[in-house]
Amino acid sequence: MNFHRFSLYFSAVQLAFSAILLGTLQLNSNIYALYHTLAISLFMLITAVLGIYFSWRGQGSRVVADAWLIISIVTAYIAIDVSPFFNSPVKPLELALTGIVTVIWVVDLYIAWRAKLPVLRL
Repeated sequence: MNFHRFSLYFSAVQLAFSAILLGTLQLNSNIYALYHTLAISLFMLITAVLGIYFSWRGQGSRVVADAWLIISIVTAYIAIDVSPFFNSPVKPLELALTGIVTVIWVVDLYIAWRAKLPVLRL
């Protein structure tokens, strides 16, 4: 298992998911849900670009730090997004994509751990 290659693929998947979320902005019926979707999609876009760059350069510890950042912020986003305050037609898609992104990066941390990279110490 090549950790950097998997991380590169995972970042590309996250980049595609952030583009999908950016494309669904006009479908939000609630202005607060629109800003919420915009925030998570831009965060996912920026961290995907960082993940691609770090994976391409072979900087494993920075990929691990990026994975921890993504997991923590996206998990908090999921916790906030389930509230009825952010009801919108895009909510099921947002929850599905952010859930997949969280699982992808947990798998990436497992692969890093198997590759003997320090995942709990940076």
